[in-house]
Amino acid sequence: MQLNYMWCLPLKYSPYNFTAIAPTSISPMAIQHSLEKALPFLLARTGISMGQAFTKQLLPFSISLIEWRVCVTIYETQNSTLSQVAHTCSNDPSTLSRTVNGLIKKGYIKRVQSRLDKRSYVLNLTLKGKQVTEKIIPLAQEYETKALIDFGHEEIDQLRSLLKRIHNNMGQSSISQ
Repeated sequence: MQLNYMWCLPLKYSPYNFTAIAPTSISPMAIQHSLEKALPFLLARTGISMGQAFTKQLLPFSISLIEWRVCVTIYETQNSTLSQVAHTCSNDPSTLSRTVNGLIKKGYIKRVQSRLDKRSYVLNLTLKGKQVTEKIIPLAQEYETKALIDFGHEEIDQLRSLLKRIHNNMGQSSISQ
């Protein structure tokens, strides 16, 4: 098994790039790296490919991929706060706030004062939003089926489990910045 040394080195992070900092005792020639084998690259490439293909299916509904994610999150968890939706969608709440405002203007979601905390608001789908979401769900399921066509049930369960572990690991990451 070839180790991907590039991802074992300390990283210097900026929002736009990751830079590996090689210890002085390792010559740059000793670092082996294959982009085609790098998990971050493979995960990103797969996500982009699936997202771009699915985005084309969303065009007739005049809804973007992030708007779809917000709608389906609220569909699955009624009375969600903006921060709960942002966490589920892996987006910054301030960025997602603009998306939510756009969905309110389109008539897909509504902001309602929380019954539990009168100082906060929760998000719910309107009837129009629920109808659109329910039309898109089968398309989303079709795309997942297409992507996993030659996988067995156990492989699919294992893949989901592994991806969740990677996501959790990154949330607990102590990579220095």
